[in-house]
Parts: sequence; C-alpha cells; structure tokens
Amino acid sequence: MNISVEQLRVGFGTVQALDGVSLPFAPGEVAVLAGPNGAGKSTLFSVLLGLVRPDSGAVRVDGRDVLMGSRKDRVAFRARLGYLPEAVAFSENLTGRQVMKFFARARGIAADRREEVLSLVGLAGPAGRAVRGYSRGMRQRLGLGIAILSEPELLVLDEPTGGLDQEGLTVLWDVLAQWKQAGRTVLVSTHDLALVERRADAVHVMSRGKLVASGSPDELRRRTQLPVVVKVEVGDPVRAEELAGGLSARLGVPVDLGVGSLSLQVAPAELLGVMRAIEQSSEGIGGLRVEEPGLDEVYQRLLEV
Repeated sequence: MNISVEQLRVGFGTVQALDGVSLPFAPGEVAVLAGPNGAGKSTLFSVLLGLVRPDSGAVRVDGRDVLMGSRKDRVAFRARLGYLPEAVAFSENLTGRQVMKFFARARGIAADRREEVLSLVGLAGPAGRAVRGYSRGMRQRLGLGIAILSEPELLVLDEPTGGLDQEGLTVLWDVLAQWKQAGRTVLVSTHDLALVERRADAVHVMSRGKLVASGSPDELRRRTQLPVVVKVEVGDPVRAEELAGGLSARLGVPVDLGVGSLSLQVAPAELLGVMRAIEQSSEGIGGLRVEEPGLDEVYQRLLEV
C-alpha cells in the first residue's frame, strides 16, 4: 500500500493546526513523527483516522484520495489501519483475553489469531487476569495487540514507548521488525527519539503546523552539521596529557582530558583530518571511538533553525 499525505490544511478558529503538510510513506518503512506539543501531530493522526476532515489537501492510497473520495474508499482505508493511542483504557473488570475477544469479534478476527497476538505481545500468561491488575506497560502491550489484530498495512502508534519496561520494548521492536519485513508501513509519534532512532527509516519534524524537516536520521545529521565527539583511550596519564596538548595545538580545538581518556568535538568535515592526526600520534593509544550526535540533539537543532 502506497500512502501519501498531500498539502493538508486544518484550521480551528484562528489556529492553523496543519499548514500545508505533505508526507510520503514508503511500504516497509518505519516513519517517526516528532515535534513539540501543539506541532500538529495529533491533528494529522486525527485526519488519518477519519476523526477530522481537513480544510484542503489529500490522503492518497495507491493514488486514490481516501478522504475526499467515496464513503467506500474511506471505510476501506480505515479497515487497513491499526491505531494505538497514547493513553489506552479498557474495562477494568474484563480479563485481557476478554478485551481481545471483544475487539477481535468486532473486526471479524478468528480466535487463533487472537491467541497468537496475545502471545506475540507477551500476555498469553496474564490473559486470564482482570485488566485492573495490569501494570501500565501491560495495558500498553494489550493496546498494541489490539492495534495489530487485523495485520493492518498502516500501523499508527502514538507515544508507544510510554510505560514500557525492557520486556515491553522488546515486544514493540519485534512488531516493528515484523511490519517492515512484511512490507507494511509504521507511523510513530514519540518524544523518546533516542529509543526509536535505530528503528527509524525516516524522521519528519513538525512545528506549529508545518513540516520543518524530513529525511533519514543520517540525512538529518548531515543537514544540521552538529559536531561529532572523538574519544581516545590512553592508559598512561602522562601520555594522555602529552597527546591532549599535542592534538589541541595541532588541530586548534580544545581537548578534554579525563581519567585514562581524552575527548574532542569536531565538525563532521574535519573528522578525517583529526583521525589522521591521532594515527600519527598513536603511541600509547588503547582504543578510539567516534560518537555521532543523537537524534534528540539533531531534533532540537532543527527546531532552532
């Protein structure tokens, strides 16, 4: 399924919630939607879910406008979409299995798929317990299970990492990997950019209803040109001090001296020269690593532009 958002505009009184937002989503892609509160992310989700009708623009699926087209097209699109809201709520007295059964019946999902999903999200054991005894992370996993019941071609996740422990995060990463492998599309809205960075194929940054930047994490790093950090391990303190002084004088950049190590920040374009300088002074060096700026740092810089 090829999906694209084209020039969406949504206004609420004097507030322009979406101001000409266009986004392509590729099959097999995990796309991350980032932005501060009020950026327009929730409004975009509401448009996709059919809860808000845009003032203008289109959401196209395989070339067909599923918003302004026929009711049949709109219903068919929603049937191919799965959604996990930021805050999930279920009847406290029902068991996890009963909740899953309710949603499965509403969508015509077979019982074996229901049980498969409970196992997939790690709730096969607790499925017989009442939801009131579930932790926040377990409720989040139950919500994720409901979102993927019908194996939707577009999976929309709003702050899916909230409340998840390491077991829950592993479940989430496994679902993202399965959706990518199956050629389906995932759209994730999150403030936890550091957590999802390794899973993101594309990142779309929004601010005040507009799209600020789009691209892969590496493309956005190149755009911001934030410095990289070079860390050098030097076991001998005397040698570390000598090396720090030599590199600072030669490269014209400050070098921070730590216990058994030194580090310096350089522009990406200068990294090769720095590596050569370190190689020429390699005596006593035990190791070296280069740390690129995290996606959260890149995001903050993009919002400042």
